Amino acid sequence: MKHIRSKPRFLILEVINPQNQTEWVLNAMAEAEQLVKTYGGDIITKEVQHRVKPHPNTYVGTGKVEWLLQTVKDQEIDVVVVNNIVNSGQLFRLEKALWKVNTRIKVWDRVDLILNIFELHAKSTEAKLQIELARIQHAGPRIFGLGGTELSRQGAGIGTRGLGETNIEKERRLIKDRTRKLKKELKKLSKRQHQRIQQRQQQGMKTVALVGYTSAGKTTLFNQLTHKKKQTNQQLFTTLESVVGRIEGAPSMDEVLVSDTIGFIENLPPFLVETFRSTLFESLEATVVLHVIDASDPHMTEKIRAVEEILDDVGVEQARLFVFNKLDLVEAEELEKLRAQYPEAAFVSAQMGDGVEELVERVVYWGEKPVEPTEV
Repeated sequence: MKHIRSKPRFLILEVINPQNQTEWVLNAMAEAEQLVKTYGGDIITKEVQHRVKPHPNTYVGTGKVEWLLQTVKDQEIDVVVVNNIVNSGQLFRLEKALWKVNTRIKVWDRVDLILNIFELHAKSTEAKLQIELARIQHAGPRIFGLGGTELSRQGAGIGTRGLGETNIEKERRLIKDRTRKLKKELKKLSKRQHQRIQQRQQQGMKTVALVGYTSAGKTTLFNQLTHKKKQTNQQLFTTLESVVGRIEGAPSMDEVLVSDTIGFIENLPPFLVETFRSTLFESLEATVVLHVIDASDPHMTEKIRAVEEILDDVGVEQARLFVFNKLDLVEAEELEKLRAQYPEAAFVSAQMGDGVEELVERVVYWGEKPVEPTEV
C-alpha cells in the first residue's frame, strides 16, 4: 500500500546570472524556502543553475531538464518552483517535459507560489476574486483545460493534455467573460470601500495605514495600537484584506482609525500589485502611512527600497513615517546608528510595547505639531 503524504514535496530551482553575488543568491533562496514553508510544503532539494540568459524554450537548459526528469522521478517531487517571474509559455513547456516521469507534476514560478499562499489565507470575497483574476492574468497557456469558473480551485501549474482548437477557442471566450465579470465585481466592491473611507473623512476621522515588507511585524503593532488580538505568526502573507480598528489610549478625544494591510515582497510583477490595489485603498486615502520596518533584518535597506517602490507605483502620495520595529532584537550600538540615520523616524518594539505610546501621540497629533515625515 502506497504511503499517502500529508505535505507536497518541493524542489526549488534558482536560475541566476553568474555575475550575481553569493549573498544575493543565498538571500533569494532563503526567501523562497520561507515561501514554500508558508505554503505548507516539504523542501526535498534545492538547485542553482548559472545562466546569463534563461533558455527561451524551457527557461532552464536542456541538461538541467534532464537532471530535473531524473530528480523528480527519484525524489518523488510534486512541485518544482522556479524562484523568479517566468514566462507562462516557458513554464508550460517545462512542465510538459516533466510529464514523462510524473503526469501530476506542477511547475510554478515565484508568482504562482505566492498566489497559492494567498489562496490559503483569503477570507473575504474581494480577496478571493482578486486571486482568481491574478491567476488568469498569469497562467497563460496553462489556463486552457481549467475552465474560467474552475480556475480558482486549481493549482496554477496544472495544464491541459491536448485540447482541440475548437475547445481552446471556447475556453478562451469563457475565460474572457470570466475576467470581465471579475473586474466588474471588484470595481463594485472597491467603490463601496471608497465610499466608506470618504464617510470617515467627512466625519473628521484621522486614518493611519500600516504598510511594510511581509513579516515586519505590522499585525503585532496593529494589535498593540488597537488592543485587538488579530492572529500573528512567522508565516508570510497572513494578512490579505485590510483590517481596520480604533487606536486605543489616544491622548485626545479625536477618533483615529488604523488599518493593517497586505505585506509586500520583492520582485512582484506590476499586474499582481495592481490586482491588489483595492486592498491598498486604506493606504491611498490615509492621513498618514506608517512604513513598518524590521530593524533587526540584515537586509533591511533593500526591503525598505522594495516597499517604497511599490507604494510609489500604486500612487500612495500621503506622508510616510518610518517605524522601526523589533528593537528588542537590535544591539544598542546598531540602534544608535539607526536613530542618527533616521532622526525623524519612530522606534518601537511592538512585541514588548516599547515606544508605542510615543507613536500613538505622533499619529494622533499628526499635522498639528511640527513633525516632519521620514524621507527615504
